[in-house]
Amino acid sequence: RRVDRCRFESGAGESVDVPLARPVGIASRRVLDAWLLRRAVAAGARHVAERVGAVAPRAVRTRAGGERRFDLVVGADGANGVVRRTFLGPLPPARLAMAAGWFARGGSEMLVRFTPGLAGYLWLFPRPDHVGVGICAPLGATPTRQMIARLQAEVARSFPALDEEDPPRYAHVIPSPSVDPASILEAGGEGYALVGDAAAFADPITGEGLFFALRSAEALADTLRAGGSPRRYAERALEEFGRDLLKGAALRQRFFAPGFAARMIRYARRSAALRAVLGELVLGEQEYRSLKRRLLRALPAFAWQAAVR
Repeated sequence: RRVDRCRFESGAGESVDVPLARPVGIASRRVLDAWLLRRAVAAGARHVAERVGAVAPRAVRTRAGGERRFDLVVGADGANGVVRRTFLGPLPPARLAMAAGWFARGGSEMLVRFTPGLAGYLWLFPRPDHVGVGICAPLGATPTRQMIARLQAEVARSFPALDEEDPPRYAHVIPSPSVDPASILEAGGEGYALVGDAAAFADPITGEGLFFALRSAEALADTLRAGGSPRRYAERALEEFGRDLLKGAALRQRFFAPGFAARMIRYARRSAALRAVLGELVLGEQEYRSLKRRLLRALPAFAWQAAVR
């Protein structure tokens, strides 16, 4: 499935269609995971289809009772995975968001809706044979049951074709770093390294995690190739993409402040320059660190476009 635009909506009923500079191909996560596994095995990895029971520096024990020694244990098992819990302990709730929803039959445009009183958003993400319907908010801010009820009410009112009766639900946490660089640098240590959600490498505002999972895996691989040791992996992750995640963490509260989304959408309706910025944020091509400079550069064009409308 290819998507070439994203619709943004506010709780005040305002909306704007944002064209994407290039179409986005959307694939099944199951298909992507299977493809990555095939590529890894083809490159020489050995796939052992056993569940991990416990880990230690340079050692893994499976639930079947097997134990193996390694030069490095890499945790790619999520925010609550055994690797992170063993080496760093659980993530603090302040660095977690909850996402919940369901997969509905049918089709839809890509849509992001900001709703009052929720420091998160509702979404419709079209996939090859269904639509991902979801909602997210900081963990503990709104009970998951209330989030689902709110999602159901908005879908029933605005998108009744996607309001299936008792569909299978999903819910999972989304981790992210804090504003402290230590929340990035903890991803590597003696005998272990963490990538993706296990390292809490997700966008603090959008919740996007797959991009940073692949970026962090690439950074770890490049570090190992360069020096044969993971010692500089965390520093490399910080410099390559981590500082932008820290900036996102610093901007999160402002982004979800009451009224911000409505103003952003209102201004974007009047300015192609601002719509372009939003489109690049959707594509992950606009960094938070340079966002202010980009908006300042777009200000003259925005003023002109707003004046002539």
